[in-house]
Amino acid sequence: MATLTYRCPDDPDGCPVSVSPGFCAVHPATMLEPVRAAAFSGTQTTAEAPAEPPAGSPLTLRFLGQVIEVPAEGMEIGRETGPLASVPGMAELTQVSRLHARIHLLNGHLYVSDEDSLNHTYVDGRRLTTSRRLEAGQVLRLGQDVELHVEGARYDEFGLPS
Repeated sequence: MATLTYRCPDDPDGCPVSVSPGFCAVHPATMLEPVRAAAFSGTQTTAEAPAEPPAGSPLTLRFLGQVIEVPAEGMEIGRETGPLASVPGMAELTQVSRLHARIHLLNGHLYVSDEDSLNHTYVDGRRLTTSRRLEAGQVLRLGQDVELHVEGARYDEFGLPS
């Protein structure tokens, strides 16, 4: 048997948990997401979350026709830092800060945070004010219109990158 609680997707560990659906008390514009806790195992999974990929590189970013693998430990994102710096045309995108955002590992999941960039960082059109969990299917936007599409890494039936 599992119990259902609701957590803020913007800061699941820092915001209060609720037993009923609604909006976050800390982030009033953020709707709480359901989390199902197993009664005996002590583990929690999001009710609508896709199955977790194997350990290693769970996410990739698609940008300017290139696929950039996100290391399991995370990475820096910017015009002059991280793997984006080597993408042709990146140096001309001045709305992206030299160090714009950071993807980091927290509790087995990858989160993105803005690094005080001038033009801000957005996930699915919402400006980041705190770290936010990244999942496949989301759009990470740097500044006005530099979009990186978050995709799940592709694995074969043996759990190896394909």
